[in-house]
Parts: sequence; structure tokens; C-alpha cells
Amino acid sequence: MEWRVLVVDDKAASDVAEFIEGNKAVSLPDSISCVLCEKFSEAIERLKRERFDLVILDLKDDDAPEEETLAGQKVFEEIKQYRFVPIIFHTGFAYKVSDLNSPYVKVVTRSEWQDLRSKIKEILDTKLPKLIRHIEEEQRRFMWESAEKIWADDLDKGNPADLVYLLARRLANSLSGDVVRSFFGSDGTAGTPRSEMVHAVELYIFPPIEQHYLFGDIFLKKTADKSEYFVSLTPSCDHAQKKADFLLFSRCSELRDSDEWKKINVCFKENTVPSNTSVKELKELMKDKNPGSRLQDRYKYLPGTSFLPDLLVDLQDSLTLDREKVISGEAGLERIASLDSPFAEYLQAKMIRYFGRVGTPTLDTDLTFERFKSHAINT
Repeated sequence: MEWRVLVVDDKAASDVAEFIEGNKAVSLPDSISCVLCEKFSEAIERLKRERFDLVILDLKDDDAPEEETLAGQKVFEEIKQYRFVPIIFHTGFAYKVSDLNSPYVKVVTRSEWQDLRSKIKEILDTKLPKLIRHIEEEQRRFMWESAEKIWADDLDKGNPADLVYLLARRLANSLSGDVVRSFFGSDGTAGTPRSEMVHAVELYIFPPIEQHYLFGDIFLKKTADKSEYFVSLTPSCDHAQKKADFLLFSRCSELRDSDEWKKINVCFKENTVPSNTSVKELKELMKDKNPGSRLQDRYKYLPGTSFLPDLLVDLQDSLTLDREKVISGEAGLERIASLDSPFAEYLQAKMIRYFGRVGTPTLDTDLTFERFKSHAINT
């Protein structure tokens, strides 16, 4: 892949290009081609007209009036208004923008040329530039292929707004599923799930995007000595319509505190191989497949991610809290993620089954079988 890099520097743009072009900062088969921009005022116009995978941005404009010398920072703020593109500040005044460091904004002191190459590699290794390209291409293909077909075959031409709503929803669904899988692949390598399976992150919306709370929202309560996690069990409509004065939550325990994990962990600590039965019990718990066991419908496993530990929702450990205290923060709960569809609905179905159980005495099937057998033989 050829990465397009915009170099914005009033004095050393060509020096930067000479140092990173080709395979000097990336490995084959990738390469870098640079577009030079020696005037800060032209950088935004270039970004409006063309797409770039990365911008290398000087901070100081030596030709500008003294009060406008940090032209690069102004360009950076303008870039954020028009498009997302990773940035590397390459400047002799690195300390002035060091607070901007993030996975997609890096700061390199001008004299540290090798560091520039390593930061380029660091940004490309996040796969963010590749993902941006991939989404843009999928969006282009989707709109040309799907919009025309739906408009031609399926929609009432008197209601063009239907096309907009339908395409927006289909595109959103596509980007949340198939597009991501085609980007990463689905062979179970490099941390990706096997075909027809999902990655743990796909269960969650992080951070939450809805203004009002939802069924399946995950909350964190931090105290001086521990962190506790809770899942909202109040229906989403009651949240949206403010019908519930008290909100229902289920407390979560950490998977590492479960009996199933402790059995295996003992083996790991003793450097021995856990039994197949122990491993199976833990995996069944993770899969929510435990028919007939003490765990049936009581627990829901929430896989760990970079923002969440491995958790077990315990429907038996529920509590209610005053709605106003939760919203105001007085209850000490911070909403950190939401269960995405259909995982929130699955938890809701599990909850309905668990709380809707009706206990009945066990039928003596041995007796009924003998009775049935005797009638069958005699007829």
C-alpha cells in the first residue's frame, strides 16, 4: 500500500520528504509518497480537495508575525473541523504541544529524525489510516451498488426520504459487522475471531452514545479500596420516558472470583495442566451454555476488553437505586459502556426466564412410564 503523507513545513518540507519517502519509514510492500506544502495557509485547502493518510506538521511559521508564529497549532485545530487524519508535529518547539500526544497525534523534536520514522510506523501500526481507507471504500461501493438498486426496485418514488433513512440504517449495520470483519479477516489469527463468531468488543458500545440510560448499560462504582460493576435492568423505555422512580441493577462479579476459574488457576500456579472437565466448565460458563446446572439463566458472562474486566452478571444479586441519585452522581455510579444489540436483548430474555420461573413438583416419570407401558401392552 502506498501511504500519502502531507508535509506542512515552511523551511524543511523537502528534507522531511527525502528522509521518509519510499521504504525509509515503512517496510515493503508498503511505501510512502509525500506531497509538500510550504505555506501553512494552503494546508487546509489541500486537505479539503485531497485525501491523505498522515500529516506531518511543523509548528512554527518563521515568516508569520510574532503573534501568529504557532501556525501549525492553528492548522491542527482547523484540520479537526474538516476530517480525521493522524498528525505528527515535527518541530523544534515540541514542549509547546506535548500535551496533544495520543494514539493518532504524535510530537517529534525536529533534530530527532529517527524518532520521526518510528512515530510514523507507530501510527500506521494502529491500523487507523488503513481502517479509514477501508471504510471510505466500503461506503463508496455501498452507496453506488445499494442506493440505485433500492431506489429502482423497492421504494415509493413519492417518498425520497425513505431512501435516506433506509440507506443510513443499512450502512450503519454494515459498518458495525461485515465491514469490520472484512478489514481484520476472520481466520482466528492476530486477535481476530473465527468466521461466524464475534470479537469481545462487538458486544459493547464504548463509550455510550445515547443520552438517556438503556437496559444493558454497564456502570462502574469506584471506592477507595475496590471497583464494582453493575448492569442496568430497567427497560429502556422507562429510562427514556422517566417512568421509573427507582432503577433496577444487577451486580457483577469478576470471572476470576468464580469457582470455575479458581480450579484452573490453581493448575496454572502449580505449572500443571488443568483437566478437560475444568476447562470445559469455564468455557461453558463463558458461552452461557450450562443447561441443568446451578448457573442456568442466573449468570450472564461479559467478556473482558481493554476497558472492562471479565464479568459475570448475577441476576440473583440485584438492587434498586433512586433514579435522581443515579443521574446526579450522588449514587457514585459512572456509565462506562452499553451492551449492543442483540446482546442486550439476550440478557433481557435471560432475565425474563430467570425471574419468570414457576416451581412445580417433579413428576414421577418411572411410575407414569410403567402405567403407560401396561396400557399399551393391553390394547
